[in-house]
Amino acid sequence: MKGKGLLLAGSAFLAIGIIGLALFGSGIVPLPFVGNTPAEQGAWIFRTGADPGGQPIPYSSGMMMRASCSGCHGVDGRGLRTPMFVSPNITYSNLTNPTGMLEPDGARGPTYTDGQIRRAVTQGIDAEGRSLAWPMPRWRLTDGEWNNLLAYLKTLP
Repeated sequence: MKGKGLLLAGSAFLAIGIIGLALFGSGIVPLPFVGNTPAEQGAWIFRTGADPGGQPIPYSSGMMMRASCSGCHGVDGRGLRTPMFVSPNITYSNLTNPTGMLEPDGARGPTYTDGQIRRAVTQGIDAEGRSLAWPMPRWRLTDGEWNNLLAYLKTLP
């Protein structure tokens, strides 16, 4: 009888752990932030769409579901293909490539400056002044959040 109780308790803890990890991994319930450098804080923002305190960063337009940069652009920033859209490679080296960023279709797009990357993220406008595709949210980042996110983008290979 004692063994069944331990087995049941262990199974319950395992189930709670799996559910918790699923919620944390989905961004629905962000984990508390751990890290001190701007790039570490930017990585948190990129992966969770939340500030270092765990509060969701507000956004407008775009895909109106709880997401993060990595949710659409991949954990490495190199873009994703989904049934609904294809997202571009947003690594810093690609965005700032002097020959133009390599687009998902293989064509070369505009070359971005840091200010133009910020405008794309916060206003949905590309380096040439055109609106980005409809799935791109317009994130309402503070100056500090932006600086941290940019520091992280610069670390992506």
